Formats: sequence, structure tokens, C-alpha cells
Amino acid sequence: MSIIGIPIGLYGYLFPGNINIMVLDLYTSKKYKTLLSVLCLILLFESIYCFGTLFFLGELTVESSIYKWIKLGSYILVMIMGLLMLLENSGNKSTIQKNTLYRGIFNVIIHPQQIPFWLIIGVVISPLLNFKMNYFTIAAFVFFNSIGTLMAMCIYMFFGNKLLQFFKLNISHINKVMGIVYLLMGTYFIVNHFISY
Repeated sequence: MSIIGIPIGLYGYLFPGNINIMVLDLYTSKKYKTLLSVLCLILLFESIYCFGTLFFLGELTVESSIYKWIKLGSYILVMIMGLLMLLENSGNKSTIQKNTLYRGIFNVIIHPQQIPFWLIIGVVISPLLNFKMNYFTIAAFVFFNSIGTLMAMCIYMFFGNKLLQFFKLNISHINKVMGIVYLLMGTYFIVNHFISY
């Protein structure tokens, strides 16, 4: 049953964001050594977030005040990322590529959405997998989730550039659009957080 980690890992990185845009940019720039290092970093931190959140899920429920504060902090980070993306100078392509790389690595290590994502996914799938204190089940799920994450990255490496060419977009345009999406998403969840109190 842990194999359901594959579609969950794929879904988690299928939508455009800083991480998959960074992977696409590294692949199209033919920076394969950096790309390999970044892919390893993505899988490492994805596994840490996944394992850690699912392991402590028994202690931390979605209804708890701790979870609500973690979620609020996550979306404040999302808003900051969105603002930085909107304010980025789009004149210098090499600067944009460096910023995309730095922002992507920052998102890999401090991934604003991962803890809420895994808490919500964990609540949904924990009755199926019985994660509580079962290291083997969690480890098997994390392994399959890593496969799904790698599949999502491969989609961006091999087909992302064709999609961008089809829509005649470039990295700076995507950054602006995602910046707006992040700002709106962060604002919505922060307002919703305070309304629910």
C-alpha cells in the first residue's frame, strides 16, 4: 500500500513552482553536474519533510493550535517569496538564472508548503497505512514518494521546455505569474487563519 507514495510525490511537484522551474532551467542550460546535485538535494529534503511530518503526525493533529501556527508561518514565507519574485529585475538573464537557482535551493531546504502538505496528506492516508511508530511503513512510503518526486522533475526536464516554447513564455514571466499566485495564496490563507480564530 505504500506504493501510493508515487502518485502523491508526482502530484506534489507537478504544478509549476520555484523548484521545478529551477530544475528546468538547469536542464536547458546543460548544467548537468549542478542538476544532479540539486536533484539529490530535492530528494533528501523531500524525504526528511515527508518522514518527519508523518512520524510526528500522531503527536500533532490538524486541529491543534501548533499546526495552525505552523501553517500561518508557512504562508507568511510563501508571501515573502511571491513579493521577491515580483520585485526581481527582469533585465539581466544571467541574474534571473542565478536568482532562480538560489530561490529554488532555498525552497528545497525551507519549503513553505511541505509541512502543511504532509500533515494534510498524512491525515488522509494514515488510516490506510497506519504510520504511527511504524518505521518500516513510513520508510517504504518515503521511498515511493521519492520516485514520484523524481518523475515530476523528469517531466519538467524533458517536457517543460516544450511547454514553455508552446506558450512563448520565459523564466522571468513564469516568476512574475508564480509571484502573484504565491502572494494571493499566502494572503488568502493568512486572512482565513485570523477569521477562523
